Amino acid sequence: MNFDQLKEQWNNEDDSSLTIPNTIEQLKKSKHPIEKIQKSMKAEFPMQVIAVILIAFFPQQLHFPESQYIIYYTSYAMLVVISSYYLFGFYKFYKQTELYDGNTKNSLWKIYHELKLNMERYQSFGFLLLPHFMITLGLEFYNILEKKGKSLGNFADSYQQVLIISVLIGTVAIVAGIVLWTKYIYGRNAKRLENILNEMDE
Repeated sequence: MNFDQLKEQWNNEDDSSLTIPNTIEQLKKSKHPIEKIQKSMKAEFPMQVIAVILIAFFPQQLHFPESQYIIYYTSYAMLVVISSYYLFGFYKFYKQTELYDGNTKNSLWKIYHELKLNMERYQSFGFLLLPHFMITLGLEFYNILEKKGKSLGNFADSYQQVLIISVLIGTVAIVAGIVLWTKYIYGRNAKRLENILNEMDE
């Protein structure tokens, strides 16, 4: 059989018998959740940077006495260091998602694991912000009491216990909120990627 006969036989093949492997289709589907992740990150990054900058002006907005500035800005300096480390990792991961072209399963696995790691980092960043905001709230509460000529020492034990319990409940609520927000922003797309990878393994 010569080349012309082979070519003619190939052209006569029924196109309907040709099928695209599922893995290729699944890799194409995976591009969609990754694009959603990129969109969320692109919107969040500038907001996070602006938020860190605005936090620097809390003492002026809340009218803290200048004697308390040293307490506030010592805590804020640690916040900036932690935020810089987190935001650098956030930006680095965003750049990695841009390099993903959806043509290999291994690259999809890599993106999935990096996403899970970034979600953990995202939550840890939120948790690390708590001490700073507790200090801010403590200073604000102290200043309110001082204006009224009171102090924590004047409170009955029952009121102090209520205050401690309120702080604990508030902290648990904030932690739960951070976890739920992370799942809302990134968890759904992470689950979609996981399902696609599981289907490919099967």
